[in-house]
Amino acid sequence: MTDRLPDGMSTTGEHRRGRWYPWLFVGFFAVVFAVNAIMIGIALSTWTGLETRDHYRKGLAYNDVIDRQAAQQARGWQVSLGWTALEATRGELKVTLQDGSGNPINGAGVVVELRRPTDAGLDRLVPLVARGDGFYAARETLPAAGNWNARLVIRNGDDTHIQMERLWIAE
Repeated sequence: MTDRLPDGMSTTGEHRRGRWYPWLFVGFFAVVFAVNAIMIGIALSTWTGLETRDHYRKGLAYNDVIDRQAAQQARGWQVSLGWTALEATRGELKVTLQDGSGNPINGAGVVVELRRPTDAGLDRLVPLVARGDGFYAARETLPAAGNWNARLVIRNGDDTHIQMERLWIAE
């Protein structure tokens, strides 16, 4: 007859319970590694993380961008963008343009690039028409309400003004 100890060990030193405990650790880490491998695979196959087209060339021309930004600030143009809703997502996009002295700038080419932060398929380019006295406008029907990023590109002679703004289009 073998004497049994209360923890499941016999007097001869044999282990009957707990032999599978180390396999719990092995199984746990195997699951963690498998989930990590799946997540890495999904991350690498979906989005590259690059948001700028031709990023290398633009990086090399960074000092030119800084110079153009300084020239734009020195001109002191005053630009205001507005949206007047006519119906749900239909409205009028308006830009008022003045020089550094507050005089209206007429005859400029004004284009607004409307970009949807969540869906690039909805982006659109809206050229505005001069209405006189530094006022430019165009009617547009947007495919969705909500946040839109507006990039204004204004060209007047050799001068270019670029400005980013956020528009909220209510339903």
